[in-house]
Amino acid sequence: MVRHKCFVLGIGLACFASSAAFAQQAWVPSWADEFDGTSLATSNWEVMTGNGQAYGNPGWGNNELQYYTGRPQNIVVSGGMLSIIARAESFGGFNYTSARIRSLNRRDFTYGRIESRMKVPAGQGIWPALWMLASTNTYGGWASSGEIDILETINAADSAHGTIHHGGAWPANVSTGGSAPGDWDAAFHTYAVEWEPDEIRWYIDGVQFFQTTSAVWYSTAAPTNPRAPFDRPFHFLLNLAVGGNWPGNPNGTTVFPATFQVDYLRIEQRPPQAASNGTPAAIPGRIQAEAFDVGGATFAYFDTEAANIGASLRTREAVDIEVCSEGGHNVGWFRPTEWMEYTVGVSRAGRYELRVRVATPNAGATFRVSSNGTDITPQTAVAPTAGWQTYRTQRVLVDLAAGLQVLRLTNTGPAGRDFNTNWIDLLIPADVNADGRSDIEDLYAFEGGTGTHTDVDADGTAGTSLDRASLLSTLRGNDRSR
Repeated sequence: MVRHKCFVLGIGLACFASSAAFAQQAWVPSWADEFDGTSLATSNWEVMTGNGQAYGNPGWGNNELQYYTGRPQNIVVSGGMLSIIARAESFGGFNYTSARIRSLNRRDFTYGRIESRMKVPAGQGIWPALWMLASTNTYGGWASSGEIDILETINAADSAHGTIHHGGAWPANVSTGGSAPGDWDAAFHTYAVEWEPDEIRWYIDGVQFFQTTSAVWYSTAAPTNPRAPFDRPFHFLLNLAVGGNWPGNPNGTTVFPATFQVDYLRIEQRPPQAASNGTPAAIPGRIQAEAFDVGGATFAYFDTEAANIGASLRTREAVDIEVCSEGGHNVGWFRPTEWMEYTVGVSRAGRYELRVRVATPNAGATFRVSSNGTDITPQTAVAPTAGWQTYRTQRVLVDLAAGLQVLRLTNTGPAGRDFNTNWIDLLIPADVNADGRSDIEDLYAFEGGTGTHTDVDADGTAGTSLDRASLLSTLRGNDRSR
């Protein structure tokens, strides 16, 4: 494995706008090792030994000088602390010993907030690290399957480094990262990474010092997947290396033994997908397009780029939201293959009128809606509108089961067929007075002009003779809703 020093950024606090109504779900504890026993928990960790030859990686890919062991001289769990100790001693044909552990096939995770309180050693040639590797080479050999370095310091420990490695297999690998200056060996500090589908952020003592996004990282093995390679399970590694390509070798100033102390390692993750405001949208009724479920990318939505274009709402998420000409907000730049999900509660089974409010000024667009993974509409075409903020209502009849379900709206068009969407209605056909029934009272409501759904044929003009004809036809032929 080849690893490179990253470029330097000043430490600073990043601020983000958000809306309480659409707040990202809070992190919740998922797993932790508090190192409060008397030995390393084998349910969590594998001790790696040797010089890397047994793992097909001699010198650990960096021409490192140490021989890793599982001896108590090199790895100790005591007093609620893990200590990894590097020593200058002859062992196994090497002049230095240390320890390296990994959680592969024991504790593997995809996405989360990883936090560890640690104290790093300093000295020429000293290289402590907490990092992550892909648990399977889904995208090929290092670094096309990815690496996330949560913390590394070298030599004087005067910079804390956070880095990702990605791109192609070595030597076509690249790295992206940032650094924070400080005397990091002087005391314990809390280091954290927040790893999300489209963004990774690095923190020290709660202050963010670097972030990167899926617009930057890539894997040459998956050119059409913007989240690769950081969309698969990864595992943890903790080690203290001596020497190597990056720090250089120890010299007469290096003090041994050097000890890397870890107080704890914890991971929190987002809870499962849920309705955006905590309550499923009531059907029959209206769903605002921007009220898609919380839960994050690839879980509650799929957006083909990391940035939130429009940046008007839910700015920590990738879905593009802007202020709408019709009031409120709309989801914009909704591209082919992208989708959003909405948790809804359907009060009664039966036939519904699905209405999607869409603007698409170029060649038109197509969409499909599914419920719990089963299509409830065919691919539905929308004719071009007069502009990105000029909307038409596209209608299609659907059948819904009663109860809780997840609806997915997908753009099914070819490349270039983007659209904006303002809202989705699911109404009982011809229920002009919106009382949950389709009956003769709707005709009276229509004639009196007091209804809220008088555009019965969904042509954009309400209360016309065509609407009356559609209403009469529906009342005669679809009276099952009484």
